[in-house]
Amino acid sequence: MTVTSPVSGSATGEGNSRTPIRDLRIVVPARDEAETLAECLAALTVAMDSIPCPSAGVRVQLVLVLDSCRDASARIAARASERDERIRVIEGLHGSVGEARRAGVRAALGLTSGGDQTAVDLTSTWIASTDADSAVPPRWLLTQLEFADAGIDLLLGTVNVEPQSDAPHVEARWRRDYSSVEGHPHIHGANLGVRASAYLAAGGFPPLREHEDTGLAAAVGACGFAVHSTASSPVLTSGRQRGRTPGGFAGYLEDLCAPNLEPRDNRDTASERSRA
Repeated sequence: MTVTSPVSGSATGEGNSRTPIRDLRIVVPARDEAETLAECLAALTVAMDSIPCPSAGVRVQLVLVLDSCRDASARIAARASERDERIRVIEGLHGSVGEARRAGVRAALGLTSGGDQTAVDLTSTWIASTDADSAVPPRWLLTQLEFADAGIDLLLGTVNVEPQSDAPHVEARWRRDYSSVEGHPHIHGANLGVRASAYLAAGGFPPLREHEDTGLAAAVGACGFAVHSTASSPVLTSGRQRGRTPGGFAGYLEDLCAPNLEPRDNRDTASERSRA
């Protein structure tokens, strides 16, 4: 495999590790996502069920980070956790998706407040990132493991936009110029995976309100780790145009489909705006 993403990096870089993945940690931030959270967790459960059981050598855990939720997200999360011991729920007042993702990874890896790793081997641990307004496909985790075991340290995936009944033109305009091919230029927090050793070496998700995924990807590439962009396992994400921040993926869709504006090339924009 070679690096085909716009993020600088090398398939033979310092982080190119073929150490088999033994621990898989999924991190999902959620802020008032009661409308989509159950579907998100159901899809992730199917994806987790596709992973070989622990006796085969791969342990799986999902960390759901509830950030300042005021809706029914906590109740939905609690029910899911009661049904499935692999799902762990943490709550906090993080104030940004970047900080929420950081907290989720910290919990998933068993890091102390000082950042010392205590729970897992970093080179054999993979962090899979998605969002609470998204639904992953059944083979999502298997795809990430295949790339990781082949030596990739950061995997960047694509998304499909869920059609909105009140704005049917959004998906068509977005799809018209979205590059859903191997080597695509997009970076989405809703479809991203990274080796834990590369994640920590790059400083983790920056604690930003938006573009935290782009920041992480740039840092991982700058460290010389192996980066690959794939379209083989797209995640279905919300097509809403009003998100939690002015930018993010929702902001991109809003700009793209503004009245009297033609669809524009989203190669750069989509890689900078990832989360509604």
